Order: sequence, then C-alpha cells, then structure tokens
Amino acid sequence: MASVVSEIRCCVSVLVYRESDQKCLLIREEGDRGWWLIQEELDGDVTGFRETANLALKNANTEATLESIISISHVTVPGWDAQTLHIKLLAKTPSGDEKDEDVFSPVFDSGKTVEERMLRWFTLEELKELHGEDGLLGVEPIELLQHIKKGKPVYPLSLLDEVCLHGTDIADVTSQSSPQKLLLQAAKLGKQEQEYLLHQFLELCYPSITMNAVLFGQFITSKGLDEEKVKSYFRAFDAKKQGFLSAKDFLLGMAAMQPCTPHGGIPAEMRCRYIFRYYDVNNDGLMEFTEFKALVADIRRLKNQPITDDIVESEALDSAKVFGTEPRAILALMDFLNAVGQLKFRGTSSLFRLSQPSVTAADLEMSGHDNGPGSSADSGEDSLQRQRHSIKRKKTSHFHKTLQFNLGSIDGDLDYKMQRIRCNSTNSNEDESDRDAAALFKSPEIRGIDERSKYELATHTVKVKRSGMLADVRTLWDLQGTPAVSSSVGGVLDGDKTRMQRVSSVDSFNQRSHPNEMLTGLRYFERALKSTTGTHTKDAFSWGNVDMHSLAKCMLALCREAKRILAEEPRLIRIMAPSYILGDLHGNFRDLVCFEKALWRMGPLLTPCSFLFLGDYVDRGEYGVEVVAYLLSQKLLAPEKFFLIRGNHELRSVQKMFHFEAECLKKFGKTIGHQIWEAVNSCFDVMPLAAVVDNKIFCTHGGIPNPKTGCTTLRDINKIPVPLTDPETQSPLAWQLMWSDPVKSDLLTIEQEEELIDNGGYIFNTRRGTAHMFSCDALERFLKDHNLSHVVRAHEVQQAGFQVQQKGQLLTVFSSSHYCGGSNEAACILADRHKLRTIRLDTT
Repeated sequence: MASVVSEIRCCVSVLVYRESDQKCLLIREEGDRGWWLIQEELDGDVTGFRETANLALKNANTEATLESIISISHVTVPGWDAQTLHIKLLAKTPSGDEKDEDVFSPVFDSGKTVEERMLRWFTLEELKELHGEDGLLGVEPIELLQHIKKGKPVYPLSLLDEVCLHGTDIADVTSQSSPQKLLLQAAKLGKQEQEYLLHQFLELCYPSITMNAVLFGQFITSKGLDEEKVKSYFRAFDAKKQGFLSAKDFLLGMAAMQPCTPHGGIPAEMRCRYIFRYYDVNNDGLMEFTEFKALVADIRRLKNQPITDDIVESEALDSAKVFGTEPRAILALMDFLNAVGQLKFRGTSSLFRLSQPSVTAADLEMSGHDNGPGSSADSGEDSLQRQRHSIKRKKTSHFHKTLQFNLGSIDGDLDYKMQRIRCNSTNSNEDESDRDAAALFKSPEIRGIDERSKYELATHTVKVKRSGMLADVRTLWDLQGTPAVSSSVGGVLDGDKTRMQRVSSVDSFNQRSHPNEMLTGLRYFERALKSTTGTHTKDAFSWGNVDMHSLAKCMLALCREAKRILAEEPRLIRIMAPSYILGDLHGNFRDLVCFEKALWRMGPLLTPCSFLFLGDYVDRGEYGVEVVAYLLSQKLLAPEKFFLIRGNHELRSVQKMFHFEAECLKKFGKTIGHQIWEAVNSCFDVMPLAAVVDNKIFCTHGGIPNPKTGCTTLRDINKIPVPLTDPETQSPLAWQLMWSDPVKSDLLTIEQEEELIDNGGYIFNTRRGTAHMFSCDALERFLKDHNLSHVVRAHEVQQAGFQVQQKGQLLTVFSSSHYCGGSNEAACILADRHKLRTIRLDTT
C-alpha cells in the first residue's frame, strides 16, 4: 500500500497571565505583523511541546510557570495534505512580578533587536482597543484571556502524553554506564541501528505505542524463529509481566538476541535473565525441573548432541548438582545467575540467539534512513508493510523525530538486582518422580558449609566515627602505595577495577548519586542549625532555605529509579534472616531516624541484617514526603537488603481522604506538588505485597488472604498484576492483603461467631467497611497449608508498639510512636536464629 504522508506544522503558544492585575504578556511579532502570544514552533531538535513552551518562556525572560492546557486546535484543508496543530498553554507569573515594567525587551539567543521583539503587558480592555498597525495578529489572545478570567475549564499538562522514540548513543560507554547501555554496545546496536528497529516497532504497532504478543509473533517469525516458540520469546521480553512490550522492552530484548552479543560480563548477566524467563513457562520467577530439562535439551540440540529422554534426564540431574549443597525443588533466578557467572553451569551462550543480525548495513541503506518520514525502513519484508501516518514537523527530516516516546533514561537505569531467595518444596500435585529429581537442585543461600563457595574482597573500606556514622569511604585501589595495601598484592586490585560495574557498593558509596544526595539533604532537614551568635537559623525537621524546586527534581529522579527496582521484584519477596521487620510509619520521620540510629547507623549495606517495612509510609504524620524519600533512597543503595511492602495508605483514594496529597502540594506548590504525588504513587503501584522470611514467617500489611480470593498457594501472590493502580478492582487478593484484620474475640456477636464457623474463619470486616477479618482457626489453617510458623503484620496501632495474638502465632507491629497525638510506643521485630524478638524503641 502506498505511503500517506501528512505534513503537519506544529506550534506552541503560551498565554502568560498575571493574576494580581489580570494582565497577559504579548510579544511584538517580527516584521510588525502584530502583537501575539509567546510562541515557538516545534523544532526537530526539541523533544516536546512542554520543552518548546519552556524555551519560549525562557527567551521571553519571564519567570512564569506552565500551569495547564487551554485548548488544542487542529486545522486542515480538504484535498490538501498541509495541516496545522496549535497547542495553547497557560502560564502564570509568581507573585511580585507586577512591579516589572509594562513594556520591556527580552534577551533573545537569535539576536533580535528591540524593535523586532518587544514585550508588553495588556489588560483585556487594552487588547480590545488594539487596531491597525499596532494591533493584534489575531483574535485568539482576547478569546483566551476572556476564557481564563471567566474561570472556564483548563486541562492538566499531563494530558500532553509526549513520547520520544529515539536511539541511545553508545559511543561514550564506560565501565560506569548502565547495564542496558552496555548491552546495546555489546550487541553493536548503534544509534542508527536502534532507530531502524524502533521504526519497525512503531510501524508494526501503529496506532498503539506498545506491542502485543500477536504483533510480536509476526515480527519475531519474520526473523526466522520458530512460531511455536513465540510465547516463550514474548515472555522473555516481557520482564514486567504486563502482556505488552514497550519500545524499550523490544529494543533491549533484540540486543540480548544478537548473534554478536558476547556472553560475558554485564551483557551475559542480562542475557541470562532473558534465558531464565524464556524457560520459566509458568512465569513465576522459579525454574522447575521440567523447565530446566528443556533448557538442557536445547543446549544439547544446539551442540548437535543426542537428545533422547534418558540422556537429557541424566544430564539435567548431573547439572542440577552445581547449584549448592541443600536439596530444593525449584531453581531461583539468582542461583542460576551465580552458577553461570561462576562457570559452574555452561552452555547458555548458544541459547536465545538470532541466526542473523537484526540490522545490517544493507538494511540501513535500503531503509533510506537519512530520508524524510515517508521512507521505508522495512528491509523489504512484506509482513511489516503498513499504511503510514507520519507527522512531519518544521525542520524535521528524520522519522525518529516525528513522534516523541519516552523510553526512560536507559543510561540512568540501575542494574536490577533481585534479592536472594529460598524456595518451598514442590507443589503437592507434582509427579513423584519429578519431585525426587528436582530435589537435586541446590541452593547456596541456605546456611551451611559449601567448600566450593568463595569469599571475595569488598571494593571499599570505610571509616566509622564513635557515633556509628561513616566518616570516610575509599576504594582499595585508591589506597595502593599506602601502608593499608602491601606491595605484595601486585596487580590483583587492578583486576577488580575492571569488574567495578558489577559491584553494587560502587553506586552505594557514590556521594553524587541521587539517593546519597537525598540522604545528605535529609541529614540537613533533621538537624537544627545555630548561627555564630547562638541564635537559631533553622529548626530541626525543617528545610529552612532549601530550594524546594531542586529538592523536587531529586525526588522525581529517585522515584523514576526506585520504580524500576520495585517493579522488577516479585509480589511475594523471600528474605533470609536476620531481618528487622517494621510496621506503620505514617509520616513519622523522627521515629524513622531513631530506628536508623539504633539499628542501621552505618547504613543497610554495612549492617548484617535485612530490613522489611510493612507499609503505611504516609498520611497522619507531617513528614510523609521525607519518609518516602528516605526509604526509596535506601532501597536504591541496598536493593537486596531494604524491602518495602505496600500498605492500605499507599492508595491515591486513601491519601485524598487523609492528607499526603495535600502535604505534597503544600511543600512543593500545586503543579510540582502534584507531579511529586503522582511519582511517589507510581512507586507504590509497583511495590510488593507480601514477604516470607526463612520460608516460615509470612509478612504483609493487613492480614492473611481468604482462599476464596484465589490464593491456594503462596505462588498465587506473584500473579498479582504490575502495576496495580486500583487494587480493589484489579486484584481482590491484593486488597485482602492490604486491608484485612484479625478478629477480636471479645467484641464478636453471636451472629458473627456463627458466620465465622460457616465461612471457614472469615467474616466481613465491619471495622474497615471492606475486606475481611480472620479467626485463630483460619490463621492456623493458613500456616499449616503453607508450612509456615507465624504471621507478622501491621495495620493497627498498638500501645506497646506490638501485640502477640492468636495463640502466639500472629504478631502485629506498629513503628510510629505517639500516633495521632496518643501515647503509644514504636516497636519492630527481629527475626534471627529461629526466634522472633520484639524490640521497643525509646523515641524520647
């Protein structure tokens, strides 16, 4: 089918409005064409409408801030391809601008003279009086100013869903670059090759900007891959289990499959993650023995070795022995990565490969990569030919500049590191022979002596003050030539430098990283400051004269990075003891600081425990923003030791009823505050919902799930969708985990006792008006069914900070003292050496 190219001229106009005197700011158009709104045309070198608008405001030398969308106009002429897209935005000036001159000249990068580009403030009446040579270019300024003064509706900037589909420059890749960027470089996918693949992605998905399994199948089979394996390839690409692929998912998956991508270092680790998902048929994050046998069979097939059932079974049994010393039924991702990385398990380099490169020089030449937007980038593949509806903007000559798609900052992505996990025994309905064979998988995570395991020298040395705070952090190779490192070490540490990108502590001790910058800011927030004369210059737990705009930028960056980490984790995380478990914090940053000083003063990375938080981080208390900023920072610095579970206050509807939304708006202003609130909630949407410590302690915010919600095994929790923006409708199971409570026997009516018996120990939660309450019988059945010993939950304030309930098998923990002005204490629980120890915190 022939291409259809519609040439669209796009411009952005901004009504700059000063509320104090109800005036708007206009600019004198070039060539005396008349007075007009602050405007810029969308240039191919600009990434979107909002950036264009901000550039226009900057050029006009005004401190106005974009507030909202007034209208969007699309103008066409029948029979002609030319079209105009006009975005009209509202910006408001800060208070105090009214003292400025009503007529002035801005500074323009283009060097315009005063006569050409004069600015002036106008009232509505003054606009109506403008006629002739000194008149308006058009009537729109009058209409828009009337629109605003009459209070007619405007629309949030978030409606401008701007996306930028472009490649990533890999010319400057270093050992410090992100794993995603290293993978692209290893696959030899330069910017043009990436743009070629993204072009194909967009053309195949049009008008959507995500790819479903059917379209993915069309594409992947066009590359010569087996149609029967499409589901497995799609599962490997779909790391977030969303059922759709973003452009970034597609691009990185193709990089992992390139025949030239080396199977060593960071690229190999990323490739192994794809390989693991490819063979994890039930997509539960655990490879069962039957799935492992399929992997072994494929390795033998690619080596042209016999693949009879007996041979594959025998080799799979032998191979399973490399994964540790203790029997286990299923293989976790981290165990698989460790075994491959330590060369204990070989043969994966030939898996998950294309037979030919996805993009060749001939493909780029045939695609007309440097031509206009109507050119083809399909390598002549008929299956990908579609009618094209391209947008051509002013000065835009490349297809990749015609639509904007935000891939996220590939260069800024963190290396996803999943926590080390231990797994339960096999499913009871599994075949007996398979269960016996699968028991040969070994887990190095289970404590015990494994003579094959080796310790490694850490890359950093730290100096600690008597108070427990870190005073100095250095790498060992920086200490070469000092008494700390003997000359006999030789070049060993030089080899460590080459593996720096694999070491999480490099990022953790980087003081310029976003999480460390935020923690430094929070230290300032916590302290009271005095001048040299002894007078207070800043109260404790206040930001003083901090630039809140800069703080907001750091907070938004934190949320972007933390969201990726949290989304990668299973919904049910598994943690090894020793572990501290904390309950509700509710914006109580003072108590959180007390817990830090008592339990992890040197930071989680240098503390031989993990830390599990059970939700309800915001609302009620006045420091919800600071609590979230602290927790996300520590999560980024120690992702395998700091774990965050979602509570019932990590919901937008609840925060609107209480005050976290209002807190964000108060601290950052209406526009930026709303962005902060949404960014934080986007992290909440992807948080795990439960955890198991040492395979025995089930932890969640609210309570145990009713089997009727679909939780017959704990693995069902991992099937909860991600992201979860509306848990009540998206997942009844998630809703129960967040909202349920234990029954209080002394408050039960006779009717409720009868209802408990009839419903297996569950009744409607009349206290909350949603979810359910569960009895001691229901708890005991839950523990027995899942081979657990205890449940630890939060969700309810306790006078002592904790309460032991239901025959000692249920513990409720609350970690915010003086809740809502009360007198309760704060507490936490330590799971260690088969004991659950309750610890109360003195917060005075």
